Amino acid sequence: MSDLAGAWRVPAACLVLAFALLAASGWCVLSRATSPSDGTVINIGDQAVSSRAVVIQKTTDDGLFRAGDEVVSINGMPVRDAVSTGIGGPDAKVGDVVRYELRRDGTTVEVRKTLKLFPLSDAVGRNWPTLLVLALILIVAAGAFTARPADPAAQAALLTSALSFITTSGSTHFQLEALDLVAGSQFWRWYTGEFSFMLLWAATLHMAIAFPAVYNKNTYRKQLTAGYVGAVVLYGLMALFAWQFIDDPLGRFSLLASPVLPVLYSYPLLIVVVLVVRYRLAQDELDRNRMRWVVWSLGGGALLYSAFFALPEAFLGRTLLPSELHTLAFLPVPIGVAAAILRYRALNIEVVVSRSLVYGALSAGTIGLYIGLVSLLALLFPPLDELWQQAAAAACVAVLVQPLRSRLQTLINKRLFGDSHDPYRVVSALAARLEETRTPHETLPALVETIGNALRLPYVAIEIQGSAGAPNERVATFGEPTGELFRLPLSYQGEQVGQLAVAPRTSREVLGRRDRVVLAEVARHAGAAVYTTRLTRDLRRSRDNVVQAREEERRRLLHDLHDGVGPTLAAISLGLHACRKAIGQASTQGELLGTLQEELDGAINEIRRLAHGLRPPELDRIGLVGAIRAYAKAISTRADERGVTIRLDVPISMPRLPATVDVAAYRIVSEALTNVTRHAAARSCAVRLWVDDDLHIEVVDDGIGLPEQPPSGVGLWSMRERATELGGDCVVSAANGGGTKVRATLPLPKEGG
Repeated sequence: MSDLAGAWRVPAACLVLAFALLAASGWCVLSRATSPSDGTVINIGDQAVSSRAVVIQKTTDDGLFRAGDEVVSINGMPVRDAVSTGIGGPDAKVGDVVRYELRRDGTTVEVRKTLKLFPLSDAVGRNWPTLLVLALILIVAAGAFTARPADPAAQAALLTSALSFITTSGSTHFQLEALDLVAGSQFWRWYTGEFSFMLLWAATLHMAIAFPAVYNKNTYRKQLTAGYVGAVVLYGLMALFAWQFIDDPLGRFSLLASPVLPVLYSYPLLIVVVLVVRYRLAQDELDRNRMRWVVWSLGGGALLYSAFFALPEAFLGRTLLPSELHTLAFLPVPIGVAAAILRYRALNIEVVVSRSLVYGALSAGTIGLYIGLVSLLALLFPPLDELWQQAAAAACVAVLVQPLRSRLQTLINKRLFGDSHDPYRVVSALAARLEETRTPHETLPALVETIGNALRLPYVAIEIQGSAGAPNERVATFGEPTGELFRLPLSYQGEQVGQLAVAPRTSREVLGRRDRVVLAEVARHAGAAVYTTRLTRDLRRSRDNVVQAREEERRRLLHDLHDGVGPTLAAISLGLHACRKAIGQASTQGELLGTLQEELDGAINEIRRLAHGLRPPELDRIGLVGAIRAYAKAISTRADERGVTIRLDVPISMPRLPATVDVAAYRIVSEALTNVTRHAAARSCAVRLWVDDDLHIEVVDDGIGLPEQPPSGVGLWSMRERATELGGDCVVSAANGGGTKVRATLPLPKEGG
């Protein structure tokens, strides 16, 4: 029980703190909404307060105050004295007339302003970008914390969301006015928002440190403490500097009242550095993919804010874009976090994010639909001021929204979990993909890829059943495994032919019932494909064994003829020659011996021809490359009176090739060169060999090319037959620019194949 209480201590503290901050946000809104306003806007922290006076930032709607006016005194109270003796004073009331002494264009102007209630709706409407960003942050943060309250990144998201609200309600929506310096307590509302803004940057750094996971808790706690304490220390150092080195009350006040100022120019860069360092040090590729979204969104938002708002106001005295748009710089942040969760399952909260997205989008759509419907009815009919009329409009909206909710849930679930709710859609997609495969060895990779994409699974593999107790052979994979694998048997006509291995979407979950149902249906259909692939593999292995055995037998016969029969017949020929010489070549017996010797020499030549046909001896003596070079040199001089220039592009060293492959390669090249010299009327020919997973051969000439009716001679048939029996192919086609091109691919043995 104590362990459970300890596990919930930090999440509970984060939740209480978040509620406290949201309560402070509500206090800021109510405080400003019930206070009077003079319409002036000043900004203490960003060069708005000079050493002479407080400067009005915007021209008011009534034209009494103009941008650039300097406020000297209010109701006879010099502003300089107000900031020296204490901010604020007795509360002002709506309807009070306040007298302002202004310095405008070098002259003194007196303005009298009747106070009005603060226009809350206008302020909120002007700052719609902030509301948009806050709504997205709230949806993602609430979903993350609800699903994983103990996750550091979820806690950081919740604190960031709460601080965003208090910053917005404290100082973003409701900025400081000149009246707030001498009357009421609105300055402290504004100062609360600015102090929260400072902590918001620390919370953003907290998010950068914690996302997507914490690997070392001790280091994490130290970095977290340094992040929050560092922001306060920077403010303290700035305050100390203001008290020690700035004598003017307004100059000192401009720094003391701006706690966010030092953080504003240091933490954005620090956040970018932290994100880049964490991204570079991440060992897991999945974590790198998750962080990539946050690096670009959070780091990019910080850079945009600095480039268009913070730095221009610091050095130019104004922002490059309207200040109300500054929060749009961070619009990609909640989108980036949500994208990391949706695409790479960061924080493992896909279900909660799915529901949050549904109800967030549904709420926004409902509000918009209700406003639109009421506005339309108000235009067509008298004002809808009766309760029953408004209730009827709400009922219409409810009827229209229900199908929308179902459709949204379907779309978002499909994006998160694929087609796990519809097994037949998965099977249909699988059948369509298998129809597109052209060769048997593409079938199983296409199958696992289709399953993985359709069900949004991080890893899918097919293992073929081993024979005679041999271990299963993994023949096709998709993705990277996460967590313990779930295996289903693959059967064909009652015989188990393999297994389908899949990983759950996160390491912390198991496959649900729907996923298991879909996978069982897929496995029932995939068994036939696995059985076919296994037969194809067995057939290929048998064919390879037959061809290899044939070549080995040919090599044995070659050695027997060359080392046994050949020398014996040569010795007999020498004996016949000696006997004929001893008897006398002109005698009857000598002529008979001469005839026998000629027949024997003919038999020896025939045996040599047969031996060369079994396997060219040059392959064993000088290798494939050397044999091709020798043949090319010999045949180029026999072509005609001018010969054929043959260029060879072959590797300096070739890997050791099976006897079947080097014989087939030599025969294909020699036959192609023979055709060039006999039929192509070519002046040059290029022979190219290269090896990757297979041995590739290319012979290109600049001759007359192929006739309209390609010949079907023994040579072309022989080249194709030699490639086909090894599982490769040989294609004869017209070359670019004229001539003929022979292209052959000979598969090499694969490990486990």
